[in-house]
Amino acid sequence: IRDLGTTLSHLHILWMTRCGLSDLDGISSCSSLKELYIAYNNVSDLSQLTWLDHLEVLDLEGNNIEDINQMQYLGLCCKLSHLTVEGNLICLKPNAESAE
Repeated sequence: IRDLGTTLSHLHILWMTRCGLSDLDGISSCSSLKELYIAYNNVSDLSQLTWLDHLEVLDLEGNNIEDINQMQYLGLCCKLSHLTVEGNLICLKPNAESAE
């Protein structure tokens, strides 16, 4: 992902669905991203998304997010208005709304 950001610094939309992605290391180099579609991968750590100040749409459907505390990182994406997390383990846990 890092290589994309260094060569395509004005990239606004990125589709990486079903490509075996397991982490988001280097996503911060894509600082102009407005839409990120990474459904059906193996992503579990969302901390790298905090650097995406322009992110408005995020599709995380069918990933490996099992810790509800990962959602706190998305709170730092001030412009985020559309989020899909369906099909992740956090959606299956009882009391998922409480981050204890």
